[in-house]
Amino acid sequence: MTRRLHVFATFVILLALTLTVTRVQAAQDRTPPSTPKDFRVTAVSAYSVTFAWTPSTDNSGSVTYVICCANVSSETFPGPASTRVYHAGLQPGHSNTMRIVARDAAGNYSKYSNSVTFTTTRDTVAPTKPVVNVTDVGPTSISLSWSSIDESPSLYFGVTQNGTSVLSLSRNTSGTFGPLQPSTNYTFQVSVRDPSGNVGPSSDPVTVTTDPLDEADTTPPTMPGNLTDNGMSFPDGETWLFWQQSTDNVDPQSVIRYDVYLNGTLDHSLVGGGQTILYGLPDSLNTYTVIAVDSSGNESQPTSITTCAGAC
Repeated sequence: MTRRLHVFATFVILLALTLTVTRVQAAQDRTPPSTPKDFRVTAVSAYSVTFAWTPSTDNSGSVTYVICCANVSSETFPGPASTRVYHAGLQPGHSNTMRIVARDAAGNYSKYSNSVTFTTTRDTVAPTKPVVNVTDVGPTSISLSWSSIDESPSLYFGVTQNGTSVLSLSRNTSGTFGPLQPSTNYTFQVSVRDPSGNVGPSSDPVTVTTDPLDEADTTPPTMPGNLTDNGMSFPDGETWLFWQQSTDNVDPQSVIRYDVYLNGTLDHSLVGGGQTILYGLPDSLNTYTVIAVDSSGNESQPTSITTCAGAC
């Protein structure tokens, strides 16, 4: 016991000394960096601006800069930079007033630099035609990636499958589409627009043939995991179900089907999801079961929960 007390006392003393040294060091450095000088704009585009300035100096030898504020956005970056291309929060055709401040390692801030006001240019240039690549093909799904070049840092894409929209106004640059029929041709086309509404040309059509069905596939998907209602079973019978999606030896998760049963009767099915809403009997105990089904019809082991909706 005496040895333990001695070790504890030593630890407390070392901790106190460390805190004391830290406080002394912090107290010793109260000198702020010098103020960044001659803050100025050297280039402007629709979504970015390039700044330059005379760097700050500090007794610590290093500083961090904060440029503030365009549409309540700021950007922090380490020195010893004296130029910066700034993107945060900028929109085409908007006036912005900004300034820069330096901060040292002890948290001392310089005074703010002079302010500069600039107006971003308008975006009138459409994105380039999207380039589409096929990344994976299965018997019931096709995976694609696509890209386009534009002045804007973000673009919105749409995808059609045999002329029908399957993705709309998405910033995603890849996707898996299904469930599809095995040994069948599908034609995809990708459209693009930027945040200013400039619409680029659609991609060239890409036709892909799904693989034939693997009749030798007898392996079922894994059982959906951790089925729960997260406490969202209500007196009128409305119940929200959540589960971890299954995996399969052939199909990607996006095309695995889930059959959802209410008290032993199939209520509905959904594809590639991990949650759903259905209605059980009001003010009653209800049992919900979820089974995963792959493209070959193999069924996983069922997973079930019983919940109380209201007064049971």
